[in-house]
Amino acid sequence: MKHFNFPFKALAILCVAVASFFNCTAQPANTNISNAATFDGEPYLAVNPTNNQNLVAAWMGLKLSGGSVAIAVTIRASFDGGNTWSNATTLPHNGTGYTSADVSMAFDKNGLLYISYIDYNKTTLTGGDFISRSHDGGLTWDTPSQVLNISESPSKVPLDRPWLVIDNSNTSNFGTLYVTTKPAPWIAPPNRNYYKVSTDSGHTWSALANVDGGNHLVGNDIPAPMAAPSTTSNGNFCAIYPSYLSSQNVLPAFYQATSNNRGQSFNYSTVFTYVPASLDSNLKGGYKLAADPTDSNNLVFLLVANKYSDADIFALSSTNGGQTWSSTPVRVNDDSVSNGKDQDMVWGSYNQQGKLAVTWRDRRNASSTGFWDVGYDFYYAISNDNGQTFSANKKMSSQFITFDSIIAQNGNDFMSCVYSSDTLYTVWGDTRSGSMNIFFAKTIASIDSTVGITQLEGNLPRWNVYPNPVADILNIQLSPEMIGKEISAYDATGRKIYSAPAQSSNIRIQTKTWAAGACFIKAGNDFKKVVKQ
Repeated sequence: MKHFNFPFKALAILCVAVASFFNCTAQPANTNISNAATFDGEPYLAVNPTNNQNLVAAWMGLKLSGGSVAIAVTIRASFDGGNTWSNATTLPHNGTGYTSADVSMAFDKNGLLYISYIDYNKTTLTGGDFISRSHDGGLTWDTPSQVLNISESPSKVPLDRPWLVIDNSNTSNFGTLYVTTKPAPWIAPPNRNYYKVSTDSGHTWSALANVDGGNHLVGNDIPAPMAAPSTTSNGNFCAIYPSYLSSQNVLPAFYQATSNNRGQSFNYSTVFTYVPASLDSNLKGGYKLAADPTDSNNLVFLLVANKYSDADIFALSSTNGGQTWSSTPVRVNDDSVSNGKDQDMVWGSYNQQGKLAVTWRDRRNASSTGFWDVGYDFYYAISNDNGQTFSANKKMSSQFITFDSIIAQNGNDFMSCVYSSDTLYTVWGDTRSGSMNIFFAKTIASIDSTVGITQLEGNLPRWNVYPNPVADILNIQLSPEMIGKEISAYDATGRKIYSAPAQSSNIRIQTKTWAAGACFIKAGNDFKKVVKQ
């Protein structure tokens, strides 16, 4: 008999840190990529498959809008592997009095980037979920399309956690977008989960439909039955969600829904069943489904659960596309069992070689137990065998973060990571700076070395380029403090096509031989897009 808590609550100068001579443990390095004075939370990270130096981080933060403060989506892009970042871009709201939340992103295999997010007015119950597209690696975004309108189910407000996944298979399903949602947090059960499908880059969407179905319903007792989605390399759409309905199963369960026809129909399977155990409701007890890009049969389901009297990170694995799952969940965190130290905010990502990285928030180094007044770090572990075993845990956070009560509030429910080749990129929110900010870590997993990042410059533009579009000569005008900084240009693939230090405030660059299309000019830590005619 397995005992699990039922997760009712959803989820510097460039340098390589030198390893210790005696224990070969690297000192982590983190970079604050938001630097907000108040609150930034729930970040999401994406890496461009056509240029792995192009990273995009997005999160929700407090912004002044129309004379009042509201939550908006903020985005920064990097074209050098996270060493430097563009100025922040804020997505505009889609209506009066709207506020945004729950960002997720996905690149297709050709480098087109999508972002999904909530944007709505809670008072008037208007708005819903939206999606926008970026053709230049996260620097600019087109006009958003509406995925879901609250009016489609006003009694359930099914806009929460609009998780976006995209089919990048070599099948006819390539490019299909899926968004899963659940009812708003204040909606009492009975509740169900939902999904929508788009086959035209998110401009139009299928009718709102339920992920659960048949003999695998959510039941009447779960307030937030989030469906954690993923897509597989053979063109399947999969989602795992919680259920408790005694006529289906005498125990609470997690079920998997799988579709090979773009969500027109589903097959269902049981991931596992369990006896609920108590878990502090302040913990961010989310769950995540990850699919191996090298093998469509390999899936891993990650969750926060209480099997040994405190919250731990567990992994279940499947080697047949989710038809059956491992009978015994694997404990990922390797601190002492039943020590009262809680882990939460789990995330996971496969790399291109089929290795799995898992990240989470960890309290093992705190002097006390439980949630309140307990500080924390962020850790990761690697699995080379599809989640059956894991490496020794390593820290990603560069310092122990003392407790702040803001972490008990909504708006910091998840972190995000991307495992690309041997590099683990991770973002999370913590309060070490005195306010909730977004931190970034870049870890070379094979040697457990983290890479420090240049501090971001201010958001005020201090240079300009013209004409744009450009034919033969590009002019760059710099303010005096920019003189001496490196000026670089990159083509659409990320290849550097020009680099020289700025000798004066006015620079002329010959562009006649540059290929037509988008290119990017970098001055200091800032990027601007230019179109070469």
